[in-house]
Amino acid sequence: MSRIFSSDALASFIYRWRLPMTAAIILGALFCAPRANITKIDNDITAWFAKDDPVYRDYERFREEFGGTRSLIVALTADSSDRLFSRDTLQFIEQVSGDIERVDTVQRVDSLASATIVKAIPGQDGGLDVRPLLENAATQPPEEVRARALGDDLLRGDLVSEDGKVTALVVSFDEDRIDKVRSGVIQQIHDIIDPRLPPGIRAYYNGSLEISETYNRITLDNQRKFTPPILLFTILAIYAAFRSWRKTGVAMFAILVSILWSLGLYSFMGFSYNVLSSMLVPLVVVLAIADDVHIMQHWDEARRWGDNEAAFKHTVSRLAVPLFGASATTALGMLSLATSNVVAVRSFGIGSAVGIMVDFAVSLVLVPTLLTFVKPSSKVPPHEKYLVAPLQRVARLSCSRPRLVLAGSLVVGLVAALGILRLRVDTNHINFFAESHPLGQSARIIDRNLSGVYSFQLLLEGPPDSLNTPDALHRIDRLQEKLRAFPHVRKVTSIADYVKRINKELNDGRAEANVIPSDASMIAQELFVFAMGGEGRHELERVVASDYSRAQVNVKLQSMNSDIVLQHVEEADRLAKEAFAGTGISVLTTGSGRLFSTLDHYLVSSQMSSFGTAFVTVFGVIFIVFRSFRFGLLTIVPNVLPVLAVLGVMGYLGISMNIATVMVASVALGVVDDDTIHFINRYRREVAEGASTDRAIELATTHEGRASLTTAIINSCGYGVLFLSEYKPTAWFGGLLALTMAVAFLAEVFILPAIIKLLPRFFGADALRRGSTAAVAVVVLAVLAWPSTASAQTLPRPTGYVSVLGDWFPSRAEARELRSRLFVEEKVTPSPRVIVTVSGFLEGLVASRPDVFIARFHEATVQLRFDRFDLYAGYGRVVWGRLDELQPTDVINPIDVSRFFFEGRSEARLAVPIARARFFFKDDVSIEGVYVPVFRRGQFDQLDESFSPFNIVAPAVPRYTSFEPDGAQGGARFNATSGRTDWSISAYRGFESFGLYTAAVGAPVMERFPSLLVEETFPRFTMIGGDVETVAGAWAFRGEVAAFVRDSFQGLQPS
Repeated sequence: MSRIFSSDALASFIYRWRLPMTAAIILGALFCAPRANITKIDNDITAWFAKDDPVYRDYERFREEFGGTRSLIVALTADSSDRLFSRDTLQFIEQVSGDIERVDTVQRVDSLASATIVKAIPGQDGGLDVRPLLENAATQPPEEVRARALGDDLLRGDLVSEDGKVTALVVSFDEDRIDKVRSGVIQQIHDIIDPRLPPGIRAYYNGSLEISETYNRITLDNQRKFTPPILLFTILAIYAAFRSWRKTGVAMFAILVSILWSLGLYSFMGFSYNVLSSMLVPLVVVLAIADDVHIMQHWDEARRWGDNEAAFKHTVSRLAVPLFGASATTALGMLSLATSNVVAVRSFGIGSAVGIMVDFAVSLVLVPTLLTFVKPSSKVPPHEKYLVAPLQRVARLSCSRPRLVLAGSLVVGLVAALGILRLRVDTNHINFFAESHPLGQSARIIDRNLSGVYSFQLLLEGPPDSLNTPDALHRIDRLQEKLRAFPHVRKVTSIADYVKRINKELNDGRAEANVIPSDASMIAQELFVFAMGGEGRHELERVVASDYSRAQVNVKLQSMNSDIVLQHVEEADRLAKEAFAGTGISVLTTGSGRLFSTLDHYLVSSQMSSFGTAFVTVFGVIFIVFRSFRFGLLTIVPNVLPVLAVLGVMGYLGISMNIATVMVASVALGVVDDDTIHFINRYRREVAEGASTDRAIELATTHEGRASLTTAIINSCGYGVLFLSEYKPTAWFGGLLALTMAVAFLAEVFILPAIIKLLPRFFGADALRRGSTAAVAVVVLAVLAWPSTASAQTLPRPTGYVSVLGDWFPSRAEARELRSRLFVEEKVTPSPRVIVTVSGFLEGLVASRPDVFIARFHEATVQLRFDRFDLYAGYGRVVWGRLDELQPTDVINPIDVSRFFFEGRSEARLAVPIARARFFFKDDVSIEGVYVPVFRRGQFDQLDESFSPFNIVAPAVPRYTSFEPDGAQGGARFNATSGRTDWSISAYRGFESFGLYTAAVGAPVMERFPSLLVEETFPRFTMIGGDVETVAGAWAFRGEVAAFVRDSFQGLQPS
């Protein structure tokens, strides 16, 4: 077997250069330290949405016309209406409204002091008086102000409660500048209001900006509050496990260095910190502890029989591959988040991937180097003294009763799956806090008494003067009535309300006049009169454009679950489009409610995509690390079960999949695959050194299981303090992390050994010793095509074609040919979900050899399509990779050269039984699995043809059987589109190489090798790879990268 690198050589290299490398790592950490000091958190909208996102662009279009909808709501409450509408309270509202408007970045303050009332001018036909509600609080009778405020339909239930005990100040900002200075501006507003509150008046703060600022404060406060106890409990737990302050110091120093590197590089990459990126440090710490515990535990074992150098080299040599595999799987899984639509998720994915790989390098170099300065102890550490015997009993139980273990695991999996059915996708920012938290208190007051915390807007766009016609206004009015019927809607306002308000006042305030006039000229006249004064014009500008080509319908909601908000948004969008169908007026739904409810959808899509990619990546990396398809399959159950358990517990406990818990599944998979890789590595190594299956399982359980349990205990002790957080998602994260590590440990020590024992033919010691290995080859293929206008993901299929091809080789007369082909394909769709495809071809040759006529089936398949899932089965060809035109194992017979170069590599594939299942996470993200139960030779790989250049052994007899288990092939692939780039990650397993022909070899070969039996083997491959295709203008780029594992090139193999 050949290797890309030798673990022993790597260990020797690191040992030789350990001091310079350690110095470089520490200096790098010091350089990153200033950047790692997190003092600013960004949970603003731009931290989540890319500027080219359609939802964000819609919001920007709305904001250009009507301003932003992200506001600060200040609710002022009193025990009675008389107290709220007292002279001193009204003066206070008047003064603070003016003072707040003078704060930098504040654009407008909506309050009783800025509200307007409309009255007809007595004796003046069609005259309107538009004046402030609160003209002079010092002289104006409070009773008059209250009567006017509670009598105005637009003010009542919005700026003032129905009972007159609550009023609001709604502060709007310049959204281009507020995010940079938000914390200081909000504090200024607090300083203006809080010290001057009149007796009996209380202030409550809410709104999207207050929620974002609270997130920022909580994130920073949690770091300051919980970091010291987390470190303290982690230190104590490490000491309790190893009973050595020096080793504890080594581990904590290595963790600190990893954190500094991770945070520093995260900042250098230009990413901002938010509620998601705050998980970066816990993630790095958890994985760093896992790596360091494995290294220190192995060091203790190696140091007992050797000096520092021997222990160093032995530890690095034995752990380099599993540590790399564990880190690479987690990092690649996190890196898959880079495809997310959400900026913060992309940043977190890239930053965490970098941090994880940095931690791998730091742990592999720094920890063994520092351990050389630690004096070895003759005492048995507690983790070995107290954990070995119980783990030995666990190993014996798994080996003696594997069916019972797997049955119990299946029951747990089913119970967890039922819990997943209860799992909700929901982000309720208010419910993340305790009821006693100021944010929760203010939300309840605003939701019950005013127009609610949340809102979204409908933007109507049409030609000039299209939105002040009776027809358009009546459509808006009818739409508003439907929207007001929504269960959680508190207030709906639009230009229609202003028209009805004006018409009512011009008709002596009669209730029956509160309607939209049917006369277009009357509407135009009333709006003209209303807008003549500055106050009226400013009022209209907030709901309609000056040329009446754009208008908004403002829908205000109480705070609620984001899934309900999204339902309201989608239903309102549907009703609005129905209302204006065929009118030439378009509808666009936007606003902060649309943004944050859509964000939840994005986050869940990211989670599903990343989890699917992470799952395939774990399988693929294990495949490469261990060069074994079967051990890749072995990891599926123990990797999936803990994830199912965590998600199931979330469902049972009512913990929703939200902005804070959305990464739990991917983090869980990252933790779980670490344990799995270490166990499999140790098991295979013990088998290779002569241990039986039971003995190898016992050693793997007692050593790697001990490290996993120690890691779980240390991390659970450290992060258990997060249960004390007032921010529920932080507490959830601590509990779910502890649960994840516990279930991962149980899966490692129970499920893996049980599967190995139940399938000795595939995983037993004897089966491993019989296994063959092969080198890993890496191929990079790229094609630059110009011009290209075809879709990158779909190529149209013709229903038939005729081709005539020819070739002529001057030196190979026997290879000259003229080839004609008739290809026919028929697709039948008996139902919208079923597609039946049948195709085949007739081919005739003009050539100087037999077999001049071919008739062959090409495909006979059935495809079942559902909303997000399709199943494909039948008799067809296997196509893998986007290019898939050339493989290093291709055997090109000269007589087939015309087909190969003119028709392409696809000609090599003969139809085989095939089954494919594919799941679409969304339109451009899917995962698929393919299974081919029967081996069949490729069209060009006919070794027994007389002209084959590889026919180097004279007459031979084929001796393979198509239906042997090793003839099965299959694989999995994850496909996605990012912008204009299509890409995929795949793992494909060809059949195990076996003898295809046997032949006797005569002298002089037999004289030199008298016992030699020569076999020619059929070339096939097992592949891990990916491909990419993108289009830029008239140019297209296609590329494919593949690592070929167990690649059996055709040749001679002595046996």
